[in-house]
Amino acid sequence: MNHKQTFKAEFEGGYIWSPKANANGARNRTYDNLTHVAPGDIVFSYADGLIKAIGVASKRHSESIKPEAFGLAGANWADSGWLVPIEWTALPLPVAPKAYIARIQPLLPQKHSPLQANGNGNQGCYLAAISPALGRLILDLIGKLSPDAVEAVQDVTQQIETDLAEIEILIAEEIPETEKEQLVRSRRGQGVFRQRVLLIESQCRLTGVTDQSFLIASHIKPWKDCVNAERLDGSNGLMLAPHIDKLFDRGWISFSDNGDVLSAPGVEKVMEAWNIGSIKNVDQFSPGQCQYLDYHRNSVFKGRDS
Repeated sequence: MNHKQTFKAEFEGGYIWSPKANANGARNRTYDNLTHVAPGDIVFSYADGLIKAIGVASKRHSESIKPEAFGLAGANWADSGWLVPIEWTALPLPVAPKAYIARIQPLLPQKHSPLQANGNGNQGCYLAAISPALGRLILDLIGKLSPDAVEAVQDVTQQIETDLAEIEILIAEEIPETEKEQLVRSRRGQGVFRQRVLLIESQCRLTGVTDQSFLIASHIKPWKDCVNAERLDGSNGLMLAPHIDKLFDRGWISFSDNGDVLSAPGVEKVMEAWNIGSIKNVDQFSPGQCQYLDYHRNSVFKGRDS
């Protein structure tokens, strides 16, 4: 999206906003695009010739008056418009698309492109829909300069996807209210799920911590990917210290069925800093856990292709 005039207001406010039409009343496709944004969609913020931030849409659009924070920006815009809430992550090292235009240009949309063929921004385009291929290329370029920012965006995206799955449970009329409550609590590592995991796992396998106050009941197969029975299955869980839960949940580590610790490239220094780098095996897992670990190794673990 191009928002040189309104970047500061929209970034600090956590949203994007556009009028419903041009000053002459005509419809604008790049304004209408706000009405097509879905929760979990990634938005690249372009201003002053740079991609300065990545955002994730947390909700669909709603009607909204022009934000007061815009000040004199867009003075000729109508007051009625569309607003989409965005979880923004600033890039420590912004990316200049013009420097990579030879790779970007072939993937630009033929109509309503956010960039011109020479790499300059197309100020007539507010929010453009781009192809998955172009999105992956831009994420790759950003990731080489600001890997932590991309990781943060992935965390937000996963959280939003899980939120949506929870909403689906809450509106499923055929599920009894007590079961809905347990399913939602299982997502947070609470309730029946936590108790069932504790029957199998009494401590964090990597740190040895046994105090339950400092342990998270973490799903092996991610909650959002599970059917309801799997969300409450104690075999689909490990009791992990918070920092180990982070590594496991994001796929930086996994385990073989016999307990070998598997680490993805790039995480070794972190594991050494946390004094877990020397741990090579955490003992055999149960047959039920092995079923879920197979999913984790093949669908979550970042080192699965290495």
